[in-house]
Amino acid sequence: MNILIYTQCFAPKLGGIESVMTNIAIQSKKIGHDVNVLADGSKSQSLSFDNQQNFEIKRFDQIKFFRNKIKSSFANDLLKNKQFDLVFFDSWKSIEHFTNTSKIKKICLIHGNEILNLKKKDRIVNALSKSDKILFNSKYTQTLFYKQLPELKHLQCQIIFPAFIQHTHHSNNEKKYDLCTIARLEYRKGHHLVLEALKKLKNEKNIILTYAILGDGPELSKLKDLVIKNNLLNQVDFINNINSSDIYKISKIHVMPTITTPDSIEGFGISNVEAASFGLPSIVSSSGGTPESIDQNGYVINEHDINGLSEKILLSLENYSKLSEKSLEFARNFENERKIREYLNCFAN
Repeated sequence: MNILIYTQCFAPKLGGIESVMTNIAIQSKKIGHDVNVLADGSKSQSLSFDNQQNFEIKRFDQIKFFRNKIKSSFANDLLKNKQFDLVFFDSWKSIEHFTNTSKIKKICLIHGNEILNLKKKDRIVNALSKSDKILFNSKYTQTLFYKQLPELKHLQCQIIFPAFIQHTHHSNNEKKYDLCTIARLEYRKGHHLVLEALKKLKNEKNIILTYAILGDGPELSKLKDLVIKNNLLNQVDFINNINSSDIYKISKIHVMPTITTPDSIEGFGISNVEAASFGLPSIVSSSGGTPESIDQNGYVINEHDINGLSEKILLSLENYSKLSEKSLEFARNFENERKIREYLNCFAN
C-alpha cells in the first residue's frame, strides 16, 4: 500500500502522539509499504533524524497561518502525482486543513485533550466529518468523544491502544531505583503525589525508597523544591537526555498517578506499556484512560490518594516477581508487527 502520514506531531520531537505517528510510518515501511510523511517542525533540527529514515519526510516550518496553507497545497500536488491508499492524521487540527476530496481513505486519531475545548466545536465537527474512520486511543476517550460531540456518532470508529513495543526485555540488571516515572514534568502526571508517598513511607514506616524522574517540563523547579522540603534529596534523582530504556532497566516499578484537570486528561498512558515491556509493574490512577494501559500487571488507585499510593507501592514490591512476569506477558500484545497491522487493517474490521 501507499501510505501518507499528515501530522503536526512527529519525531524527533518527543511525546505520546509523536511516538504513535512516527511508529505508524516506521513500522509500515518495515513490512514493505511505501510511506510519505508531511510533518510540521524545524527542518534544521529534524535533519539528522530525517536522514536516517528510509522513507520521504517533508517538513513545514513556516508560521502557522502560512504553514497550513502551504502544507495543504503540497499534499494536493502530491496526490495528483501519486495514488495513496490511506492517509493518517494525528488530530482534527490536521485534517481540518486537508482539502483533497479524492477517494483516499482518511483516518483520524483521537487522543482526548484536543476535543475538550467546545468553543471550537463547529471546527472539530467540520474537520472530522472529512474522515472515513476515527481511531480512539482508549474506551474512555471514545466515551468522552460521544459526550462532547454526539453529532459525529455516525462516523466509523475503532479503539486501538496506541503503544508500539519492539520486543520484551527480561532484564537482570541491578535495580538502582525502586520507582521511576517516565513522563513530561506536568502537574497532571502526578509526580508530586509520588514524592508525598515517599515522605509518608519514610516518616511513618521508616522505609527509604529510591525514585528516578526522567523528563522535562514546567513542573521541574516545583518538584525540586518539594524534594528539598520533604527531605528526599538522597532518594530522588532528576534525569534528562538519556533513553527511557536505560531507566527502565534499572528500576523496579513505574508510577504515574495522573490527575484530571479542566483542560487536560490522560487519554491512555503509553509509558506504562513501555515500562511493562521491561518487566516493570505500574501503579496508575483512575484518571482518564490510564487504567486501560495496564492489565493484571499493576494497580489502580483513586486520584490524589496518597494512602492508596503508599500501600500499592509496598504491595508491588512485595509481589514484584509475579507482577513483572505479568507485565512482560501484557506488553507482548503491543509488539510492533502486531500493532501496525491493527492500524493498517482498520478498514477490514
